[in-house]
Amino acid sequence: MRRRVVEPTSNQEQLTVPRRLQAEVEVVIVADSVVEHADQIVKRAWQDLGPEHRALLESIGATQWHVTNKLLGAAASALLISAGSPALSASQTRAFDAAIGVWVPELRVTLINAEHRKFDGLDEPSLEAAVADVAWHEWGHALSVHRTENDDISKGAQLLTIAPRGIAENIRSGGYRRREITHELVANLFALLMARRRAGGDGKPEWLEDELWNLMKKTTG
Repeated sequence: MRRRVVEPTSNQEQLTVPRRLQAEVEVVIVADSVVEHADQIVKRAWQDLGPEHRALLESIGATQWHVTNKLLGAAASALLISAGSPALSASQTRAFDAAIGVWVPELRVTLINAEHRKFDGLDEPSLEAAVADVAWHEWGHALSVHRTENDDISKGAQLLTIAPRGIAENIRSGGYRRREITHELVANLFALLMARRRAGGDGKPEWLEDELWNLMKKTTG
C-alpha cells in the first residue's frame, strides 16, 4: 500500500492476531486510517469556509462528502445503485476512476479518493493542503453548477483569457467542453481563494480581474 506511516490508534495497540495474519491486518488498518485522516482534513476544510459559503452549500444540498480508498467510478456507481439510480456508463466510470475528487449532483455528495496517486509521498502539511484543495474545488464546482447563469456559461472561453495563467493552462489542458469551462474556472478559483483565506488573506486579490471577482461573488458568495 502506497502510504505514509500513521500513528496507531488505540484499537491497533490492543490488536492481537496470529503472526501469519499480521500483514493483512496491517494493510486493512492503514487503509482505514488513511481514509479517516483524509476525512478529518475535509472536515477542517469545511470549517474554514465562510458562513456565507456554508449557507449557500446547504441551500443546494451540497453538504455531504464521502472519502474512500476505492476508485471513484466504482464508489459512485455503488452509491447510485443503492439510491435506485442507474450506474455510471463505461466512459463516465473511466473519467471518475481517473479523478481525485468529483461532485455527483444526482446524489448531492462530494467523493474523494484518499488513495489517489497525487497524494503519494506528501508530508503532512502538503497532504493537508492537497486534500483541502480537492474539497474546496468540488464545493466550488457544485456552487457553479447550481448558481451560474447561461450567460456566464457561454462566456467560459472568454473568461479563461483573463484567468490567472496557471489556472487557465490547467483548464485548457484538461479537454473540457465549452460549457464546462466556467464551472472549472469557478471551482479552481474558489479553491485558490479559500487557500488564501486560510492563510489570512481577505477581500479581492490584486491578481484577480474584476469580472472574475464579480462572478465569484455572485456564484460562491
